Amino acid sequence: MSSSSQTEIRHIRPYVHYQCSCPDVNKSSVSLELEKEESFNVNSPRIQFSTFSISKLYFCNDCHQIRCPRCVQEEIVSYYCPNCLFEVPTASVKSERNRCARNCFQCPICQNTLSVLPSSEPQPPPSPISPTTVPAPTVSATGAPYYLSCGVCRWDSQEIGMTFEKATGLALQLQRTEDERPDVKEFDHLKDHFEKHMRLNTPSTALPSSLLSIPGMSSFSSRYGGMVSNNQQKSDDIVPYDAVAKVEIESGLVDDLVQLKDVNQITTVTQRINQLSDQPYKVERLQPQRIHLRTKRVKRCRSCRHILIKPEQKAQSTKFKIKLVALNNIPKITIASLPKLILNQRTQIVLKFSNPLDEEISVDLTLQDEINECGKVNILAPRFNITPYDGLWEYEEQDLVASKSRTASNSIGIYERRGDSTSIIVEITPLAEVEEFKFPLLVTYTSKNNENDGATTEEKTNETSSSKATSGDSVADESTRTLSFWTVLGLGPVIKTPSGITGTMVTGPRSEPSGSKGPTSRGSSSGNSNRK
Repeated sequence: MSSSSQTEIRHIRPYVHYQCSCPDVNKSSVSLELEKEESFNVNSPRIQFSTFSISKLYFCNDCHQIRCPRCVQEEIVSYYCPNCLFEVPTASVKSERNRCARNCFQCPICQNTLSVLPSSEPQPPPSPISPTTVPAPTVSATGAPYYLSCGVCRWDSQEIGMTFEKATGLALQLQRTEDERPDVKEFDHLKDHFEKHMRLNTPSTALPSSLLSIPGMSSFSSRYGGMVSNNQQKSDDIVPYDAVAKVEIESGLVDDLVQLKDVNQITTVTQRINQLSDQPYKVERLQPQRIHLRTKRVKRCRSCRHILIKPEQKAQSTKFKIKLVALNNIPKITIASLPKLILNQRTQIVLKFSNPLDEEISVDLTLQDEINECGKVNILAPRFNITPYDGLWEYEEQDLVASKSRTASNSIGIYERRGDSTSIIVEITPLAEVEEFKFPLLVTYTSKNNENDGATTEEKTNETSSSKATSGDSVADESTRTLSFWTVLGLGPVIKTPSGITGTMVTGPRSEPSGSKGPTSRGSSSGNSNRK
């Protein structure tokens, strides 16, 4: 591989992505069954849209499936200002043009928050005859105008001649100037012109709103509500629209921009986007904008309508009432050790599996039956267990955690057991010089089923006694839960064998698995030092 091609693929970093089987509404059940029977192709262009990192995924407890941002439905809970954290009622959001109605403004230069300051005039020095004389009141004390100032870039509204009479209600004063713009007037006139036509052609339901809350009545109104609307008079003819305001086009704008000697006098793309009304090209025409409102949203599963994310309604709170993310429900896979992948040389990588659940889980790893063109993949430990999560592991020292959790049994392919995680060894043998070596991995984990914990103890004892009398396997099946998902592991580029390097094995920081008969990394280093 040439040096130029090596520099192009340096930006490719190792990753672990999880697949989400999105329940697409447009697909039929037959097509979904056919897709399940097909093999998982990592080279398909759909992989870029169906695989995500674990930090962007959710987990539905009702469907027992991974959910991505595409298969989640959002609902707005509340509106608030990110600067003053004031909760804005939903009814006033439209009238305020989705902006804060308080003294919250954004700097047109650096997009930071502006502060309201009183204007003042330079005061004369005190007379030497009476140095203790009370100084004359400033201009602001006598009702002088106020202005907006930025503490970051030192921009103020006096540069564009914008001042305010009072320190309160600045948003209302600025909104009046915005309403006088020709584009705002034209839009309001256009909306009023077509509002009557839209009201006549919109089908109205014959049922009152109080009856629509009854289950099944919404579908009845959608079917039979159109029969009543057909008898109403419709207006298909639209009255010709006449423009009220005309926007003047600056003819000499190009000549003015050519004659500018300072590049800083021209606005950037970000500054023009923040002022969409006119998108000025000169900095002197930029105006402060009211800060946009933010929203808090509830996220639901599209299949079962189960709530996945539900934040608290208060704007000051950052807590969640419901937070079902994938990080807290499925094992997290991390590439702990990854040496360089050399062509036709066997390389050992370390995969770390972390258990977020409060009970022990057993993991089963499966590779595809199809031959990977990039190379060979061999999992030395396809089945292993992971200890339950314990919050105390995070506060104890690493050496103490390792001494408590590392097992002494001979486990082939187990690199390390530390806390609530287990690291395994995977052997990679690249057979082709590719820019990105990636392979699919099917992860199946079994955990304890806690759905029926609310049942009474008598029912549990009766069920267990009757099931034991019939068969012993049914109890294990009902008390456990098995889930599986596909992952894609990207290991970076494959390089040719460097000159001067011989051998067929490239290992990570420690090639000996934990618990094996050979010495560990610490023992081997101490043994070598004693021999020397």
